[in-house]
Amino acid sequence: MNETLRLIIAQHQMNFLEQYPIVSRDMQILPVPRKATVIVGIRRGGKSTWQHERIQTLLGEGVSKEQICYIDFSDDRLDFLRLESTRPTIIADTYYGMYPQNHTKNVYFFFDELQYVHQWGPFINRLQSTEKCEIYITGSSAKLLSKEIATELGGRTFTWELFPFSFREFLRASNLHEAITDIASRDRVIEAFNEYFKKGGMPERLLLPKDSMAPPYFQNLVNDVLTRDLILRYNIPHPTQLKRMVQLLMGTMSRLTTVNKLKQRLAGERQTLSPALINDYLDKLADSYLLFTVPIRSYNTAIQAVNPKKVYAIDHAIAQAFSYSTSENAGLILENMVFIELRRSMKEIWYYKTEKGDEIDFAVGLDSDIRLLQVCWTMQSQNGTRERECGALFDAMRELKLHEGWIITAYEEEEIINEESGSIIHVIPAYAWLLEQRGTS
Repeated sequence: MNETLRLIIAQHQMNFLEQYPIVSRDMQILPVPRKATVIVGIRRGGKSTWQHERIQTLLGEGVSKEQICYIDFSDDRLDFLRLESTRPTIIADTYYGMYPQNHTKNVYFFFDELQYVHQWGPFINRLQSTEKCEIYITGSSAKLLSKEIATELGGRTFTWELFPFSFREFLRASNLHEAITDIASRDRVIEAFNEYFKKGGMPERLLLPKDSMAPPYFQNLVNDVLTRDLILRYNIPHPTQLKRMVQLLMGTMSRLTTVNKLKQRLAGERQTLSPALINDYLDKLADSYLLFTVPIRSYNTAIQAVNPKKVYAIDHAIAQAFSYSTSENAGLILENMVFIELRRSMKEIWYYKTEKGDEIDFAVGLDSDIRLLQVCWTMQSQNGTRERECGALFDAMRELKLHEGWIITAYEEEEIINEESGSIIHVIPAYAWLLEQRGTS
């Protein structure tokens, strides 16, 4: 076992010298002394690549490769570490056996997919307490990293969420400038926005040679998340019903739904799930960073419980792989894009219902700094979209005593002023709004 570990550690150190394209992420991760840096997010969302970017940065700062220990615990050669009888202390013993002089130096440990290892909590605690080191941990399940790490490591961690590419990062991955300086650069950004709308932000999606490969790629990704992060981890007794529930939720992206509605849809297909199980599965889907639900704005949990919730996918292109009516659902796709951009930097996200019963897509932030955002593909349709969207937003602004509100469209830009109240609605094109955002990822 020690020889296998020695080989893997040495192989990775040799590979550090191999340069390969890395898209720099906007998320600024700042290590905290004596705290493990934990990075969570959807599978294949770029966590491992971020670790390699950090390694390249350390090497560029003069850190020797012998001071870096990188281990990917999904490596099949490390299956012995998944046995309950194997203690992970063998990792540190092997590394410091290779480099005993590094006990006095700062060592950088990168542990990818640590959830595969038994008894990792005491091991990480001891490593931080007895050695000079920085520890970086990734995992694909937020439940592992919020509940288990909280109990295993106490306050000795700092957690960061890594989401799929933002529009800014998408431009970077496409070797395009992120700023609009003239008409030509604006047109290039709009063209890239149209590509982002179609392809989404999952890093591997940009590497697919044909667009026709995207649906099966995303469907396989979802199946992988469900199987590894939910069904096997929690011993889910209803895997077929869970998978069908996820398909239904993907098809309701950016729409309101209820537990009872999901229960009835599943029952109509002879896929029975209780409301309690549906709620539990919704929580686990959010933990795995696959699907999120947004409640109505209220601090009364009873009111939140009886009202529908809005459903959003981690990436709009993933949801599209389960629903092919893209042209009809452009506004819903755009709304999902806006939600994920908001979710990068905050968790205080609700939808709002006016006293007249009209819906505002997003009410974000706490009372002291709340913002209202509507999302629609265009304000120029013939079915009264402009009057409906503006009327509902002005009503909500009046009820919440807000002077400003925002409507995000695909390409349109203007300011609409309410002559009676003097309040302003800023209509902003999505490509410009996405460029302005500076989330944590």
